[in-house]
Amino acid sequence: MKKFRFWYLVLTLVLAMSLFLTGCSTPAEEPAEEPAAEEPVAEEPAEEPAEEPELAYPERPINAVVGFGAGGPTDVIARGIVPIMQEKVGEGIAITNTPGAASATAASNVLNTTPDGYTLFFGSEIMSVWQTMDTMDMHPTRDFIPIKLVAEATPVLAVPPDSPFNSAEEFMEYAIANPGELTIGTAGPGTVPHISGLLCEQYLGAEFTFVPFLGGGPAITAVMGGQVDGTIEMVQSMVEAHKGGNLKILASFTNEPIPGLDEVVPIGTIYDELSPYIPYGPYFGLFAAKGTPEEITDYLQVKMEESMADPRWDEYCENLYLTQIDYSGQEAIDYLEEWTSKAAWLLYDTGAAAKSPEEFGIERLDK
Repeated sequence: MKKFRFWYLVLTLVLAMSLFLTGCSTPAEEPAEEPAAEEPVAEEPAEEPAEEPELAYPERPINAVVGFGAGGPTDVIARGIVPIMQEKVGEGIAITNTPGAASATAASNVLNTTPDGYTLFFGSEIMSVWQTMDTMDMHPTRDFIPIKLVAEATPVLAVPPDSPFNSAEEFMEYAIANPGELTIGTAGPGTVPHISGLLCEQYLGAEFTFVPFLGGGPAITAVMGGQVDGTIEMVQSMVEAHKGGNLKILASFTNEPIPGLDEVVPIGTIYDELSPYIPYGPYFGLFAAKGTPEEITDYLQVKMEESMADPRWDEYCENLYLTQIDYSGQEAIDYLEEWTSKAAWLLYDTGAAAKSPEEFGIERLDK
């Protein structure tokens, strides 16, 4: 019995020790599984910027409207630059002459069309005095977008070929001594020929009877035919007639000689009284109606710049004694505002204007 108890105690101790050792042992850690390699993600190709749609202009011929008859200064300059522009554009550009109301009729027609760039206006300085002269309430920067101003011209005093006057002094002296007897053909009230004559009246004491025509061309024809005693028109429209003996140019409304026409006396060297107000020459340029899309006016501006860079335009201006200018955008607007102020107030100060420039918000910039 004692022997049995002995072995029972031994067995119990062995079992207890076994259980103790098992509880104190740390089970071996299984190696952690490595994360599965990620599948490479295919990169989507970067989106290319969308191409701007090509300008669908022009898709048909363009009409450039001139507000004076054929052969006048505005028409002559338009026919120098527009055919070159037509080549650059690659589409036909017709020149349509619509004389009347100092070109206001033509301009109004342009404004009454859809402003899509297919009907343009080739204008001149008369645009600056429509309001003051009570011709029509239109303004060159309020109602139009100046695409490009391309040239200025020089007015000259001319008489018929058989005129008894052979100098500007003889002509003016007669007009002072015989008020209203001499007739001056003009392109209409407020045009450069008219204003130039008014300057002579105000500062020299001359007095003329002004005869308006539907543009400079008819006025020049009238002086060549002796229907008027003289005209003050642009040199480019009269130089060939002068060289051919069909009229006589007596003086230029400048202070310096016209390059290439040194025989023509600058009237500012004869009369100091006129010197501060000359040269008084008109501007010429291409305009679109307000509301024409910017992409179209930008396109037209580029094509005009290309045309003006053409050697043929340089030659044309040289042959016609034109002064080239190159204004667009804000520079053109500033130029037009200054010119409008000068012309409108000059007409009002001489008593030729029907309305004060103040009525239209035209400031007196040249004080």
